Formats: sequence, C-alpha cells, structure tokens
Amino acid sequence: MPTRIIEIANNAFPHVRIPPGTFVVWHNKDGQIHSAETLRTSPLYFNAGAMFPGDHSSPVIFEKEGRFDYVCRFHSNMGGTVEVTRDANHGDHPGHGDNSGGHGGHGLHHYHGFVTGGRSPDAIYMSHTPVLADKRHSYQVILRGHFVKPEHGEIYRQLRESEYGDKVVQIFHDHMSMPDIGNGKIKELPSASISYWPGGTQTTIGPQQIDIPGLEENVPIAIDEVIHFHEFDTEGAYPGNLTYIMYGDDHDVFIDHFIKGAPSFHSVAKVKPPASGWHGRGTTSFSVPFKSMRHLEPRTLSRFAIVDNAFHLAWLPPPGGLIGQAQDPLIVRGPAGARHAHPVEFSSGEKETLEVVRFLHFDIRLLNYGVLIV
Repeated sequence: MPTRIIEIANNAFPHVRIPPGTFVVWHNKDGQIHSAETLRTSPLYFNAGAMFPGDHSSPVIFEKEGRFDYVCRFHSNMGGTVEVTRDANHGDHPGHGDNSGGHGGHGLHHYHGFVTGGRSPDAIYMSHTPVLADKRHSYQVILRGHFVKPEHGEIYRQLRESEYGDKVVQIFHDHMSMPDIGNGKIKELPSASISYWPGGTQTTIGPQQIDIPGLEENVPIAIDEVIHFHEFDTEGAYPGNLTYIMYGDDHDVFIDHFIKGAPSFHSVAKVKPPASGWHGRGTTSFSVPFKSMRHLEPRTLSRFAIVDNAFHLAWLPPPGGLIGQAQDPLIVRGPAGARHAHPVEFSSGEKETLEVVRFLHFDIRLLNYGVLIV
C-alpha cells in the first residue's frame, strides 16, 4: 500500500487528498511537540500519537472515502484535514515546501535507506535500515557495491578524502523487492540519491541530512555482493550475549548488530581490524560476553510537576526522553577520549579485544515502532 508523509511545519497542517488504501504518517518538522488526532466525539476517530521535534508518527491507514478533520492537542489553533477520495492521486499534496536542507523531493515517496561506509567508490558497504512491523523492510541486508558512473565515484572519493572522512553517509533508492535483492535477481540500484550529516552523526533533533552535490538523484549503484541477508523472526529467541555481524575488507571493517526477535536495535559501527577472527573479506560473527538483552515487563512512569500557582500540570518525560533515544551499548561511558574496546568471541572460537573507532548509526524507534519514512 502507498505511504503519504504529511509534514508539520510552522505550526500548521497541510490539506491532503489521498486515494483509499493509503497509509499516512505525520513528520514533525517544528521545534515543539505536536499531535495529530480527531476529536474524541468524532465517529471516525484516530490518534497518531504525540511527536517530539523530528519525530514521525505511527502510521494511520485510510481505507474508505470521507473527510477526516483532526487537531493538535497541544495547540488549539492547529487543525488539518485528510480528504480520502478515489479522484485523488498520490501527488495531491500542496505541502509546506522543504526547509530542512535535504531530501526535499523524497517526502511523498516510499524509499529504502542504507547506512553506508567504505572509503573507496569501488567498495561501498550498505546496511539496510530495517523496520520490524513493515513487511517491505523486515529484512537485515548488507550489500557491497560500487558506483556505475566514474563521475559519481569521483564525487564520493572527494568526500571521503575531505575532513568528513569516514563519517556516516546514507543512500536512498526507490522501493524494490528485498527478496529479489537477496536472491540476486536485482543487480543494481538504478536511481539512488546520497546524503550526509553536516556534523557526521545521524540526528533526529537538530540538523538533518543534506544531499551531496552531484549525487542528489539518479545515481546508479551496482550490487557486487550480498554479504548478509535474513528475514526477521520477531518471535525468535535472541542469543545469550549481544551478537554482531562483521564485514568489510583490508581497509574498512564494520559491524552490525544481529537482529533476531523483537524488540531489538539496529546499529552500524566501524572497528579497528582485529588481529584474529577476521580474514579481510566476507563476513563473520562474534558475541560480546557479559552484554545481553533481557525482556523486562512494561512499567508506567508518571511524572508530574506543578509549574505555577494556577496549578497547571506539565508532563515530564523520563530522564533522557528529550535527547532522542538510548545510546549504543558498545559505547564505553567514561572520560572524553575513552577507548570503546570490548572482549569478543568469534564464531570460530577465537577471542580478541575489539575496538570501535566510529559509531555510524543507532536506532530503536524506527526499527520497533515505525514505517520507513524519509
């Protein structure tokens, strides 16, 4: 089914016309919290939930024709309408324009995203951004590829040789069948676009990614190898210790957290090449002793504070709730400059101390709660 992204900007919702059977997701591009929900007295009720700045909402599917008026519970002057009609097409969206500095044309399309590493344009490593609840994206996929056109490869090489170095780069391309990529039927991403974060770190609040000049669209990327591919089993039992997939070459070595069972997390990091357990090409796996994931029963944390003498109440999120999400479990807490080194055991039985030199990507929210939205 098609997905439509509604951008909330300048404290306003746009009017949107969509055909029946369309998913709608709201993207909060403002600097304050918003929600998208009908009045509780409405016979056609929905509530997409509260969204902090930078957040995407839960998806809402509109299967029948009608007019759906909704509001923001935090701002009484904000209202919007979703009009569902068979006369609409997937481009009926006046929108607010794009002030984010990147991916302005992507807001109305369905894309696959890949977190990308590799310093050479002839060996780029692409880790698919997965979503457990979306069948189109419920796969862990790692690819090795190269730029088809030399001029595109040269732009990428210049970025990697600049001060930006080995920081995070992301590739987007039109939706394709992930199983067909996995079984080798699809050999090329014919029309990709490539972006980066000015600060080198992916963020949900603050500066968003921007397109790399010359690589904004229609960039073909050949798939040379499917390094790893598996479909998620959300009911599967996770291994006893944190488990990772290692891949790369003699110059760049990366690790992805192995996703099995739900909930989970998706992470991509660059590591120093280990002395043992790694043979310079292909893939292997390892576990981290003394680090594991445990299932905890849900708890409700109610935090209230009286903020003035009129007894207005403000909900305060749990500590850390305003900084996006949790941190990668391989980050070593300590003084600035602390080494992120951990004892690991490879699937071959070899033991090693592995050091992370660059954390490229860490996600909980999109993987467990979202649909893929750019």
